[in-house]
Amino acid sequence: MAGFLALDLYFVFIPSILGNPFLQFGAYLIFFPLAYFIAKWVGLNGLKGMGLVFHRGWLKNFIFSFWIGFSFWILMFVIQLLSGDLLWNGVLKSSELLMPLLMIIVGFFIGSFINDMIVRGFVINLLKDKLHVGWVYTISILIYALDDYWYAGFSVSNVIFSVILGLSLTYAFYRSGSIWADTGIHYGLNVAYGLFFGMVGSPGTSIFIIKEAVNQSLLSEVLYFFIPTLMFFAVLSVNKFYYHHKNDHKDFPFSLNT
Repeated sequence: MAGFLALDLYFVFIPSILGNPFLQFGAYLIFFPLAYFIAKWVGLNGLKGMGLVFHRGWLKNFIFSFWIGFSFWILMFVIQLLSGDLLWNGVLKSSELLMPLLMIIVGFFIGSFINDMIVRGFVINLLKDKLHVGWVYTISILIYALDDYWYAGFSVSNVIFSVILGLSLTYAFYRSGSIWADTGIHYGLNVAYGLFFGMVGSPGTSIFIIKEAVNQSLLSEVLYFFIPTLMFFAVLSVNKFYYHHKNDHKDFPFSLNT
């Protein structure tokens, strides 16, 4: 798993130690040739071997999944607003919207996309011919849950939450055969989060101005686990609407394949 560690540590640490956003963006761009060569080194077919394939229906999978993730997270925040666990203080002025909105749209897409390539695309495709499929997906979900430590800190509740969320992301990858359905869900819920709370570690980048109640109700704790569980059952029920990519030679791959 040296390849996984190299990619994961690069993604987590290198952009974060670069204070300039242009340098950070450059670091994210460098990730793709790095991932290509590491994937080749471990025996995968470049970026295509990490699930990055523009197959028939890829855009439909992405958009369909985006609305799944976005809708369930918006539902969670709306319930918290109605219950008083989140307090509404307004919306950013129109003159202040552009930069936070751009950060949410671009930043969360890059973060979701690269994380999915590493944790699901790389790990699953690397292990799928070596272990039983059940173990492969269990390992991917556990890695995702533990990897979230870098962003949310370690706690039992965070691990359980990430495991439940990982079920939807991993199943979407499994059923569709590529990264797009998975990333759509991931990106959608992150955009919803960003509207209310902004970028992780960047205060003042949210679109909606809200405040968390001092004393959170039991409802918020229940929602924290109930919403991702409900979303997983939704993904199970709508998987027939995904285009199911088969690994043939009719695709246009996003990698230098021969």
